[in-house]
Order: sequence, then structure tokens, then C-alpha cells
Amino acid sequence: MVPVTGEGVLTVKGATIVLGGMLVAVASLILLHLQDEGPALLASASELEREAQKFLDERDALKRDLQDCLERDERRLALIDANRTMREALEQFLLDADAKVPETVEGMLDAAGRFINRSIGFEQGEAWLISVFQVQGDQLVRVASRRANRLDEKPDGRSWKQNEGFVGVAWAQKRDVIIHDGTLQDIVADYPVPHEKARDYDAVRYRSLAAIPVRLGDPAEIWGVIAASTDRADRFRRDPDNRQVQSVDTVRLIARMTALMAAAFRR
Repeated sequence: MVPVTGEGVLTVKGATIVLGGMLVAVASLILLHLQDEGPALLASASELEREAQKFLDERDALKRDLQDCLERDERRLALIDANRTMREALEQFLLDADAKVPETVEGMLDAAGRFINRSIGFEQGEAWLISVFQVQGDQLVRVASRRANRLDEKPDGRSWKQNEGFVGVAWAQKRDVIIHDGTLQDIVADYPVPHEKARDYDAVRYRSLAAIPVRLGDPAEIWGVIAASTDRADRFRRDPDNRQVQSVDTVRLIARMTALMAAAFRR
């Protein structure tokens, strides 16, 4: 019906031109519509982007919370394992009639060492120290210890009198001493160390510390003090309303097990 050749509208060429014109017109109308709706579409796209980012942020927060829960669960399990392992080690030592306090405490700490470290949260490269002090006369004498680097352990350490340093204050005042950052000046003033006992590295090595008295008998007397220290600030902190904090709880566990040992030896 439409000639292939010739001039006029009723040709393939003419029909193509007409169709092309119609498409251009339609496209122009669509473009005009998009220009009118453009700002609204862009605003909608921005809102969708914000909602997507909010969702991603909430997802990441949930993942962090879940990771924190898993971490706390692992540390709580480590605390339970530390308690069990120290008790079992103590039972074994009490079967030996010749057992002595220093070797028994060392044995308990060695047996439960990896659980204690995990429960407190010590990390790779952290310089930490756990010491067991016993009252001997007018001094606290270290009878057992464990360090991050076992090569740094020494059989003899500084002894403390009442109100000397952190452990001396814990002994004299019969209370827990929890220090989140021992470099703060007001804290340093509250726990004076005699000049002859001070060391250049004290502020760095013993930055955060928990000193827990070992109570024995009724009425209770102070048998000694358990001290745990580290070069990391905030490793130990006083936060009784926060059940998620258990670094100090682990030191208290060592103090309780040491009291049980001391009571057994006394009997």
C-alpha cells in the first residue's frame, strides 16, 4: 500500500521521517516530565540512601554487640575453668604432707594460668604481673608470682610495710585497691612509695592495678594481698554496677582460693 520509491509521505522514507518525528516529540515530553520530577526523584533517592546507611550502621552495631557478648561468654567460661583448675591443683598439693605455701600457690597459678589470663583479658605484648604477698611480721613478702615474660620472674621482690604503695594501703586499710590509671597525680599522692623502694619503671609497668586482701579467720585477719598489675590503662577499674567487668573478679577469685589454701595449711 505504501510505495517503496517516489516522493511524498506515503513512502517508506516518508513514513520513517514521520515516525521519527513522533518519537522525538514523545521523548521531549518525557524529558520535560523528568525535568519537572527530577528534584523529587533525587530527594527520594537520597532518602533511600540514608535509610540504607542507617540499616548498615544498625547491622554493624548488632554485630559488635554480638561479638562483645561472645567475648564475655568466653571470659566467664575461663573464670569458671580457673576456679575449677585452682581447686583441683590445691587438692593435689594438700595430699603432700611436705607441701609448703610458696610452691602450692605457684602450683595453683601455673595450673590455671591460661584461664586466668583469658578471664582477665591480658593481650599479646601486654606487660602484666600477678603477685601473692603474705604477711610476715611487719611486712608483706612476695611468696609467688607470674609474669607475662617468665624470664623476668625473680625469686625475690620488694616487700612492703603498711601504707606503702598500693599493696601496703590494701593491707593497712583492709580494703580493695582498684587503680585504672596509676599515672594520675592524685592517685600517686594517695599511694606513696618510699624513695628507696621506688623504681624508674613503676609508672609504666604498674599503670593499672588491683590489690585484693586475703582474709582469714573469724574475726577476719589479713593473711596477705593478691596484686595484679599491667602496663595497660583501664585493665582494672572499679565498676560494681557493671557485671560485664570481670578483671577484678578474677583477682578476687585468686584471693579466695589463696585464703582456702591458707586455712587448710593452718588446720
